[in-house]
Amino acid sequence: MSHISSHPDLPCLLHQASGQHPQAPAILTPGMRVTFAELETQVSRRADILRLAGIRPGDWVALRTRSSLPGIIDLLAIMRSGACLLPVNPALPMGTLTHILEHQGIGWLLQEPGQHPCPTGQPRVHTDPDRADHGTCLQFPAHAPCSGIFTSGSTGQPRIAVHRYPNHVYSAAGSATQIPLVPGHRYLLSLPTYHIGGLAIVFRCLMGGAALVLDGRAEDAGFLLHMAVTHVSMVETQLYRLLQQSAPLPRLECLLLGGGPVRETLLATAAEHGLPCWTSYGLTEMTAQVITQPPQAAARILPHRECHLNHDQEILVRGDTLFMGYRQGGHLVPATDADGWFHTRDLGRWDRGQFTVTGRLDNQFISGGENIQPEIIEQHLHDHPDIVQAVVVPRQDPEFGQRPVAFIQSTGPLNTKALQGWLRERLNPFMVPVAFLPLPPSADLKARRRDLIRLANAQHQRTL
Repeated sequence: MSHISSHPDLPCLLHQASGQHPQAPAILTPGMRVTFAELETQVSRRADILRLAGIRPGDWVALRTRSSLPGIIDLLAIMRSGACLLPVNPALPMGTLTHILEHQGIGWLLQEPGQHPCPTGQPRVHTDPDRADHGTCLQFPAHAPCSGIFTSGSTGQPRIAVHRYPNHVYSAAGSATQIPLVPGHRYLLSLPTYHIGGLAIVFRCLMGGAALVLDGRAEDAGFLLHMAVTHVSMVETQLYRLLQQSAPLPRLECLLLGGGPVRETLLATAAEHGLPCWTSYGLTEMTAQVITQPPQAAARILPHRECHLNHDQEILVRGDTLFMGYRQGGHLVPATDADGWFHTRDLGRWDRGQFTVTGRLDNQFISGGENIQPEIIEQHLHDHPDIVQAVVVPRQDPEFGQRPVAFIQSTGPLNTKALQGWLRERLNPFMVPVAFLPLPPSADLKARRRDLIRLANAQHQRTL
């Protein structure tokens, strides 16, 4: 179970790094180099400005974050001020954001990094009154919230997963046991900081003294080579795009894959090109990684985490990286059972040192009395040589209740009858999709199942 409550206050990782290796690069872009000492100075100065604007420890500050130097400075300065950071996707429409901030009782908004913070008009609730009159934070209490990440879960309604500073520290410390970072390493900030994966990269680099590389994409081989990137995190789609390039591939020390299952064929191709791939399972509620599998080695549960499969094969987690709960309507709602386990709704399997996420309890549906786990169909579709990505969802059916439909991204035209025949050799007949539709592009590289369910049903209605 979590032992955070017994831990002492933890030092600010940036302040610590600036003392240990002040001249090492903390931020790198094609035209800029910022040392840890320089970043410490800029973050400290910005935190003072935020406090002069009226922000106090315990206030919640929404930041429309960007992966830029001003964005990183503001992200760190909000926490340095003692306030609670809420990074927000800058693409979110202002009307929608305003409604969410009002519902969640968020007191401040930074429209753009570097700008003056604006009060939202919401009552300011100090979540840690003992810190209300203190200066900027060089020590973070073990029990107080310091950040939140939006997550929709299975309901589609935005919730805020609330983390303590120690959650981030122990997440980075556990990751470092498998993927250590030191000064001289260069980690591309390839994931947005309004997702836990991006925020985790920032904390890993601060802990190890590695440089954050900005202004590049994970699938851009030329950029990775030019900036001498040593570490990069990505999802399967980005790895596929990287391998499709004709340009020489970078010589990476670590390519960390997350965000969903990765095809064995893709991992084999990456290995042939000399790309060392670590696969991982993680979630926002556990402050990113829980399980990591190095190349050619067994998967391991990282330190400061516990992981257990219950009788339904659902993945249960707890430990020092487990979040505090969900902020809903301005209130913190715990999300664990009586034994401190968080029920992920993910289904998993251990098999000879390999850990596989086999699906989601939320995604399972019934067709003619048969339970269908769409991820099983997707795994077989991903084995097809012409299919890049596949997402299977249920479509309403008057006879069977629901039938599977597959959204496909392929390398070329596919013959529906031939593809169905190919699947019948591998699946039970009731699991073979009744239709194949083009997979719409997803800006965040993750297919949105709820949107695809609506699309599948709408297209079917038009054909009736």
